[in-house]
Amino acid sequence: MSEIKMKIPKRILGTLLNSAGSGVVPRQGLEYIAIGREKEILALTRDLENLELGMGAFRFIVGKYGSGKSFLIGLIRANALERGFITADSDLSPERRFHGTAGQGLATYRELIRNLACKAMPDGNALPLILGNWFSSLQTDGLTREGLSPDSEELNLYVQKEVFRTCRELQGGVGGFDFAKVLNAYYVAHKEGNDALAEDAMRWLRGEFTGKIQARASLLRINSIIDDHNWYDYLKLFSLFFRKIGYKGFAVFLDECVNLYKIPNRVSRENNYEKILSMFNDTMQGKAEGLGFFLGATPQLIEDPRRGLFSYEALKSRLIPGRFGSGTAQNLLSPLVYLKRLSDNEIFALCRRLLLLHSSYYNYAPRMTDEQILAFLTVSLQRMGADELITPREVTRDFLNILDLMYSDPKADFDTLLGKTEKKEAKEEKEEDPDSDDDFFDLSEFKL
Repeated sequence: MSEIKMKIPKRILGTLLNSAGSGVVPRQGLEYIAIGREKEILALTRDLENLELGMGAFRFIVGKYGSGKSFLIGLIRANALERGFITADSDLSPERRFHGTAGQGLATYRELIRNLACKAMPDGNALPLILGNWFSSLQTDGLTREGLSPDSEELNLYVQKEVFRTCRELQGGVGGFDFAKVLNAYYVAHKEGNDALAEDAMRWLRGEFTGKIQARASLLRINSIIDDHNWYDYLKLFSLFFRKIGYKGFAVFLDECVNLYKIPNRVSRENNYEKILSMFNDTMQGKAEGLGFFLGATPQLIEDPRRGLFSYEALKSRLIPGRFGSGTAQNLLSPLVYLKRLSDNEIFALCRRLLLLHSSYYNYAPRMTDEQILAFLTVSLQRMGADELITPREVTRDFLNILDLMYSDPKADFDTLLGKTEKKEAKEEKEEDPDSDDDFFDLSEFKL
């Protein structure tokens, strides 16, 4: 326990327990409660290795609500940052999609750029830092490789020449010329201390200009903007740019994709699926260098033949398992990574880990034994269908709830709390299913 106290900062540990107790995935500290999923983690980290080589990646992480999709996405995101990737993440919603008539695609892009992160700034808003570090590294190269003096004009010319050279290499992509022009403008603003020009350049990169007239009236004097139709092309440009300035690649994480399934209009829904198809094709064909997409989805979104991805024939033919893919074997090389239920041993190990973390944060000696943890799991798994439907979120929330009660009331008895919970659940099940009442089958008053 003392080892845990030494290794986990109290701020991260407190946030971790609060988030897990509320059924929310925290941004930091996930590795401390990462139990199981070794095969899935290994498969997804292989995708990161492929991105380092300049390949693309596209994965759906598929599971029921609470099965650990968001947790696994957060874990791979943290792994990518440690490896030297740039990451961006966003949750889809009715206001944020891949395509929409009211700017929903652009809203997704803005959220991704706002959450842009690197190892030095993992919480987002890292784009100014990334560009500033690039300029500083070019200056360092000029001092060490070229032997230029810090205050010389030759150093400024060297850095400007390298910036222009990198930007020229981006001009071959869709929108690359304007993208390079804005990066050049940001460097000039950085060098001259022109805050207004730097702000306009950053607004353009974030997709905050609402029209071309506004962009032309800015200090950039540019004729194009990032909008709902071309935002994905600029993600590809960002990926290429990040690799050219020394990062391993660009990993994009999109959760709550089930909101696409909830779109009521068929045409709008299929437009979003068409955008997914375009992204899938580009990454699989090597057209998006170093760009990877990791999407959290439910089985309903994937498999529903009426409204899911399988209702769109072009996607179904690419995602559906082959004829020999049925059965219990888990294909971790497929674009669809299905999350299975954690084993009983893994759930037990998770509860023990939570007990140690909870006692470490609140600084008390654990009062719960392994036998009591087993009793908790027995009650949790006795409910109808729990052997297949129980999720890590549910177990974590319920177990931390018991730990909170026992800490808040030192006189509270574990067996009493567990017994009350069991009776409460039995009563709720009876109320939910009145037809299961034993009196329903009482034939004592029946007369022929």
